Amino acid sequence: MKFIILVTLLICTLGQQPEFLQQIASNSFGRQILQTIQLELTQENAARQIYTMLNKLFYDLRDEDARSSKANGERQAQCVDQFSQINQIQEKAVVAKADYERQIPGKQEELTNKLNQVEQKNAEIQRNDQLQINFSEQRRKEHQLYEQKRDELIGLINGLKQAQQIIRQLQTSHPGGALVQLKDHHEQLLKNYAQNSEFKSITSLLMELCSDAKIHSDNDNVQVIVDIINDLIESIYDVQKREMYAEDWAEKFFQQDLIRLQKENVRLSGQIADDQAAAEFAQQRLEDLQQQALLQQIIYDNKEIERKSFEIACKEDNNAAEQARVSRNEQIQIVLQLLELFENNFNDRTRAALLEIVV
Repeated sequence: MKFIILVTLLICTLGQQPEFLQQIASNSFGRQILQTIQLELTQENAARQIYTMLNKLFYDLRDEDARSSKANGERQAQCVDQFSQINQIQEKAVVAKADYERQIPGKQEELTNKLNQVEQKNAEIQRNDQLQINFSEQRRKEHQLYEQKRDELIGLINGLKQAQQIIRQLQTSHPGGALVQLKDHHEQLLKNYAQNSEFKSITSLLMELCSDAKIHSDNDNVQVIVDIINDLIESIYDVQKREMYAEDWAEKFFQQDLIRLQKENVRLSGQIADDQAAAEFAQQRLEDLQQQALLQQIIYDNKEIERKSFEIACKEDNNAAEQARVSRNEQIQIVLQLLELFENNFNDRTRAALLEIVV
């Protein structure tokens, strides 16, 4: 019974050999092996030689597969390392860019503040310059008024002294001419010097008294008027001194104001120079930060391009290695099938089938 089963299996195997060999022949590698086997079958001890050849080919293919798998594993490991390095560089670029961008608003605000300070201080200098112009114009007008009043007071003093001389002529025996002269002098004095003076009223009163016949007919009365005029002249001198003193102090204060404003402008100019230097530094620093942020973005983008390129290359390399592995496994399976054939099932019929198959 066992013999019948074994014979049946053998018949089935032998019956399937042409189909089995046709499958091998459909593979390019299989065709090359079959062609080599057909050549070797013409030699003596062909089966042993073919078996030895196939056995060596099997180990060569297995070793090549191991080497290829190891090399592919190393290349894929290099890809992983490369991706890791790219990730690290990109992470550093992201952190650095964020740090630079974080500093930009503060530096922009610093630049804006410095520029505003320069603008404000320039405006202060312009105001101070205008104040100097205004003060100078006001001082000019005040000094002009002082000189005008001074000239009036001097003219009034001189006029009063001339009036004294005329009044003294009233004490003579023929005062008629002096009265006419005193009247004319009175009119000119009021018109030229006492018109806007605080001494106008008293000056006019004195002149009128001297013209009164009851007054100038009495020498004692005339002398009293002369003495009053002396006192009036002294009072005018006092006013003149006060005006001069006030003018001196006004000029002093004016000069002090000019010096103060000029010093203030010098101080502001120095601060403006410092602020402008600080603004230029802030501008440069701001541009540096913006350029550094842009540079980090470029680094990130370049590494992203490099990553995609590596991904494609590594994937293609791995696919090629996988295809080669699959191909080698097919070759190994063909060799194993042929080894099995020559080790356990080689006979005349098998030999004939090998020689007959078209490759």
